[in-house]
Amino acid sequence: MSFDTFAEPVVKSPRDARPKIGRGFSIDEAKQAGLTIAEARRMGLIVDLRRKTTHQENIDALKQYAKDLKKIAATVSKPKPVKGLDKAIDELFSLRAVKKVEAKQLVEIGIMNMSDLAYCEITKVAKKTGIDEDRVTAMVKAALKKI
Repeated sequence: MSFDTFAEPVVKSPRDARPKIGRGFSIDEAKQAGLTIAEARRMGLIVDLRRKTTHQENIDALKQYAKDLKKIAATVSKPKPVKGLDKAIDELFSLRAVKKVEAKQLVEIGIMNMSDLAYCEITKVAKKTGIDEDRVTAMVKAALKKI
């Protein structure tokens, strides 16, 4: 099941055991899928408190639906800024040779202060950040002067 379709409970008709769409998932199906009733309802699913039957296809559908929701939530949520990273960006940006965008790129690859920048390998930094080698060389020279 993909996230394009909504998780629907399947029940069996009492007359001829044909599958049909039910009113909601049973409590046992939600528990076996690793969800509480509150979590299932927060995900937009209906839990039918009267149903007593459990069907494996419903459990599998609930598990897949929860997994798809977690993937989407992970891509949508933004990471919170870390205070230490902001200080490192500000320190690198204090050099005239370093632009704010370049400072962020440097911090992302692990250059956290001026001494890291001063003694880094220029070619590796240029490859990892995409900054031109001449620009990195100018940044390194400026960092060496400050140290």
